[in-house]
Amino acid sequence: MKHFRSLLALLLCAAMLLGAAVTAAAAGPLPYLIDARVGEITVSLRAYSDSYEGNLYLSLSDLAQALRDTDKKFRVEYQGGGSDGELWKLTTGQAAPADTGKKNTAASPGISYLSFNRNRLFVDGGERRYYTYRSDDKDLYLSLADVQLLLDLTAWVDSAGVLRLDPNKPFTPDLYALKREDYFGAFNSVLVGDAGTGEVLFSVNRAWRYPIASLSKMMSYLLLAEAVEAGELSWEDAVPVSQKAAQLSWSADGVISLTPGATVPLLELTQAMMLASSNECALALAEYAAGTEADFVARMNERADELGLLSARFYTPHGLPSYSRGGLPGKRQNSMSAADLFRLSAYLLVHFPELTEMTSRQFIRLEKLQFTTANSNPLVFNMAGVNGLKTGSTNRAGYCVAASLPVTVGEETHTVVAIVLGAETADLRGQGAEILLRYARNYYTENGFAPAG
Repeated sequence: MKHFRSLLALLLCAAMLLGAAVTAAAAGPLPYLIDARVGEITVSLRAYSDSYEGNLYLSLSDLAQALRDTDKKFRVEYQGGGSDGELWKLTTGQAAPADTGKKNTAASPGISYLSFNRNRLFVDGGERRYYTYRSDDKDLYLSLADVQLLLDLTAWVDSAGVLRLDPNKPFTPDLYALKREDYFGAFNSVLVGDAGTGEVLFSVNRAWRYPIASLSKMMSYLLLAEAVEAGELSWEDAVPVSQKAAQLSWSADGVISLTPGATVPLLELTQAMMLASSNECALALAEYAAGTEADFVARMNERADELGLLSARFYTPHGLPSYSRGGLPGKRQNSMSAADLFRLSAYLLVHFPELTEMTSRQFIRLEKLQFTTANSNPLVFNMAGVNGLKTGSTNRAGYCVAASLPVTVGEETHTVVAIVLGAETADLRGQGAEILLRYARNYYTENGFAPAG
């Protein structure tokens, strides 16, 4: 009996500890206060470090108070929740209401993580796609990098650990300084250049071949567009859905549920492939265009060789891994260098510029598929003018994007392309690509375009 009572006491103690742990986990991690300096004024801001110290996310309501007397003033308002997530509205050029005496403290409510498809932020009427945190008191936390990109200001943490905010200095990235600080160590490869002239402004590891995930679908699009141009296919063709494509749609890698035997217009499948990054639609298109997936992939590799994309290796039409046969099967990944992806992007933009009419869209309704989707590329939401091209991710490839932006200088308009391969996170992928595009836009605006080489 004595042993039973001891065991019961031990179990009760464990239950209490477990309950306390569950309660703490439910409350979420707590923000903390940091010192920030705006001009000559020092203020306290609530912040949160995502995973690692220094990976700052800032309270937008606190930031609005700190900037309310500057040219970067804004107000942010919680609009409520609904079936499509929590909604916030940010209006630039309007000062936040004066703080009514509520003091920021580190004892603020906990923070809950929600990705951007749950936290929706509208800036001056247009939706943005950021990875954010929200606190239980309906405040939104945005990363320091995205704060600078959104508000076009410069921020840094000085040697004393104080966050410095300069609202009078537009965000102007220095890629070479970032390289010295090893900012690009969080990527496999990056590149930015002028698609019209072929000039590369900046790159890191551009000749090295890396997995590219769904960026593979750009080559699939090229083959389809060339077949349509040659009269071999039509965008209006009714493409049958095979059992294999339907099974892929029902798997963990599926995006849009397909019914075997159903037919879908070729254009609609292509839109689903490029905007929603639908793997099953890419497979259905490959089977229709070439008879079998293997024959289509062979053509992808042949076309890459013809274009001089010597680093390209394709195993699937969509970018998902492929397993070789045998007792020890190899997990094969479509791969290419950033330099060759830049050349492929430039080729598409020059020969099939109508592609950007599709890839610039933020949302699309696919009627036959009865599916509404947002563009998988967050840059078409976050950076004005971005008109493509494709995102991708697998465990091995990390997060990748090929992003395009028209830049006008005088009477000339060229399209600059940024390639990001192997970003550690999806938000870093978008931030890195936008920084590259901003650098190129600033450079060409100041220096003009180089002649075609």
